Amino acid sequence: MASILIAYDTTEGHTRKIAQYMGDSVSRSGHEAQVVDIRRPPTDFSLDSFDAVLVGASIHLGKHSRQLSGFVSRHKARLATVPTAFFSVSLSAGVEKQKGEASRILEEFLQKVDWSPTIKTIFAGGLLYREYGFLKRWMMKKIARDAGKDTDTSKNHEYTDWQAVDGFVKEFLAQLDQH
Repeated sequence: MASILIAYDTTEGHTRKIAQYMGDSVSRSGHEAQVVDIRRPPTDFSLDSFDAVLVGASIHLGKHSRQLSGFVSRHKARLATVPTAFFSVSLSAGVEKQKGEASRILEEFLQKVDWSPTIKTIFAGGLLYREYGFLKRWMMKKIARDAGKDTDTSKNHEYTDWQAVDGFVKEFLAQLDQH
């Protein structure tokens, strides 16, 4: 049984939901999972006790957060010694003609922080209208209309392919077994 960290950075909470789902999946597979918000890690947090690390974050305004860059930079030495995975969450990943842009942002981030995770992927996020302030809700509604997505701001809309999330976790666990 391996001890696996699922570290995430989220803005409105959807990446947290994906990370927690992954944690449940890892636990069901017989491994120990700990899900940690990189902005609010436990006291005396260290990667040293983990056998593998999954990291996930959302894309906003065409980039990942400074907090994510800092997390990877602080833990780069440990990330280089264990199996790792990175998942990036964005609305663009759910729009066929924009998936390439989401992949490009993921690759640019990894190059910027000089990290090569064992596996990586993008997942579609959601339109979390109920979590947005007035201005962001208005802006996201316009973006959604242009992309052919839901514009009903009275509720949140989720585009994550949960089977793809399951597949990613299974692929990561298979890599872990080979390590």
